Amino acid sequence: MPSLQEVLLYFDPVGPLAVHTDERILNPVIGSTGIHRKNGKKPDLKAAKIVFAGIGNPAIADEIRTYLYGLSTVLPKGDLVDLGNFRDGKTGADTRFGIMDVIAELGKAHKIIVLIGRDTHDVLTCGKAYTRLETPYNLTVIDSVLDIMPEEEAQKGHYLNKLISEPEGCLYDFVHMGYQSYLNETACFDRMGELFFEYHRLGALREDLRESEPVFRNSDLAFFSMNAIRQTEAPGVTFPSANGFTAEESCQLSRYAGLSDKLTLFGLAGFQPDRDRSGQTAALAAQMIWHFLQGVTQRKADYPFGDIKLYQKYLINLPNTGYNLIFYKSPASGRWWVEVPYPDTKYPRSLYVACSPRDYQIASDGEVPDRWWNHYRRLS
Repeated sequence: MPSLQEVLLYFDPVGPLAVHTDERILNPVIGSTGIHRKNGKKPDLKAAKIVFAGIGNPAIADEIRTYLYGLSTVLPKGDLVDLGNFRDGKTGADTRFGIMDVIAELGKAHKIIVLIGRDTHDVLTCGKAYTRLETPYNLTVIDSVLDIMPEEEAQKGHYLNKLISEPEGCLYDFVHMGYQSYLNETACFDRMGELFFEYHRLGALREDLRESEPVFRNSDLAFFSMNAIRQTEAPGVTFPSANGFTAEESCQLSRYAGLSDKLTLFGLAGFQPDRDRSGQTAALAAQMIWHFLQGVTQRKADYPFGDIKLYQKYLINLPNTGYNLIFYKSPASGRWWVEVPYPDTKYPRSLYVACSPRDYQIASDGEVPDRWWNHYRRLS
């Protein structure tokens, strides 16, 4: 396992880049970022709050850098460090183990990680890295396709099957957002239901994007596949689709991810530079990362960093169901949580799950919100 500063040895330094910017931007991102260069002083990883890195084809991350570096800075100088592009090992297994080493070390140092990956199958490697930290983690993926199948039909390519079947795995909760029904087998949804995992259809999310915010607030890792964005707004992707999130919605989702006090890894995948037209997709990817960084600067240190017992408390009695639901509202941010007790009464403890005002309204109308019910059954 490398030490924190030795993490840089796993990466090729960032080379010369033609940065796209506007002369009216006086303080671009490049000026406030500690960049791992071949020559010059190494960036101070210890002082950094957020680290940025490319894995896989270096051309992917480099193209996005050319647009990200030219945007207006959103972080104080030194808060963001660009590690460079991960240096592949002799074998694919060596590369994966190296990435796990780096993520685990950065995780122990409480760094927020932004990864530019090859595809969402990097989720598997990142999940295994979080398992090394020996703590349960929650994962969210935004993609047009659910990467899971029934156990008897599972293939190697389905990363979620591998994550849930790991003997020592620490995955607790998984949420998929933005799936498109015509790209998925119905058996995928059956399997998700068996595991009490949430899945949100593209159209339902677009009706009220704010319902996605609690999902990120519950998450430790979030991966955004650019395949979930409509082709007219992101043509340079692995699997283009006529339907998907808009550019504006993608940036809003990225900001919600940054706002989450719990989230420590944000991954972006699916970008294909050779299919990009006039840098349109790379520019959007850069803006999504910028919105994530902006979200980080606006974190409120709510639960789990704040004491939820000090929040405003609301008790809902549901006599027809036999359950009493307790909601909490942060006075600082106005965000909501719901208490989910462990079904085994020998253990008087609870799980506090981020939720939305809509969940509170559903309970007020006499029904049990799906979010509460899924977690309760999983704890059983």
